[in-house]
Amino acid sequence: MFQTLIAQIKEYKKPSFLSSLFMALEVMFEISIPFVMANLLDKGVQQSNMSNIWFYDGLMLVCAFLSLFCGMQSARYAAVASAGFAKNLP
Repeated sequence: MFQTLIAQIKEYKKPSFLSSLFMALEVMFEISIPFVMANLLDKGVQQSNMSNIWFYDGLMLVCAFLSLFCGMQSARYAAVASAGFAKNLP
């Protein structure tokens, strides 16, 4: 049965793969945010170093926006892949 369902992906293999890839990237960026926050507190706030605070703030914002972008792309490709999969079902 699983092989039958996999066979219905057909021309939607690329969106299926891209959806998984963007989801993995989103998770990586989301997981990195607490580590950046820890560095912000350790190297910026405790040492009263404003340049480190600005650097880690910017890095955290970049991670958040990249995570948001990857999440949107993952949802977009997942919608295309799932609609195509449903279209191909007998």
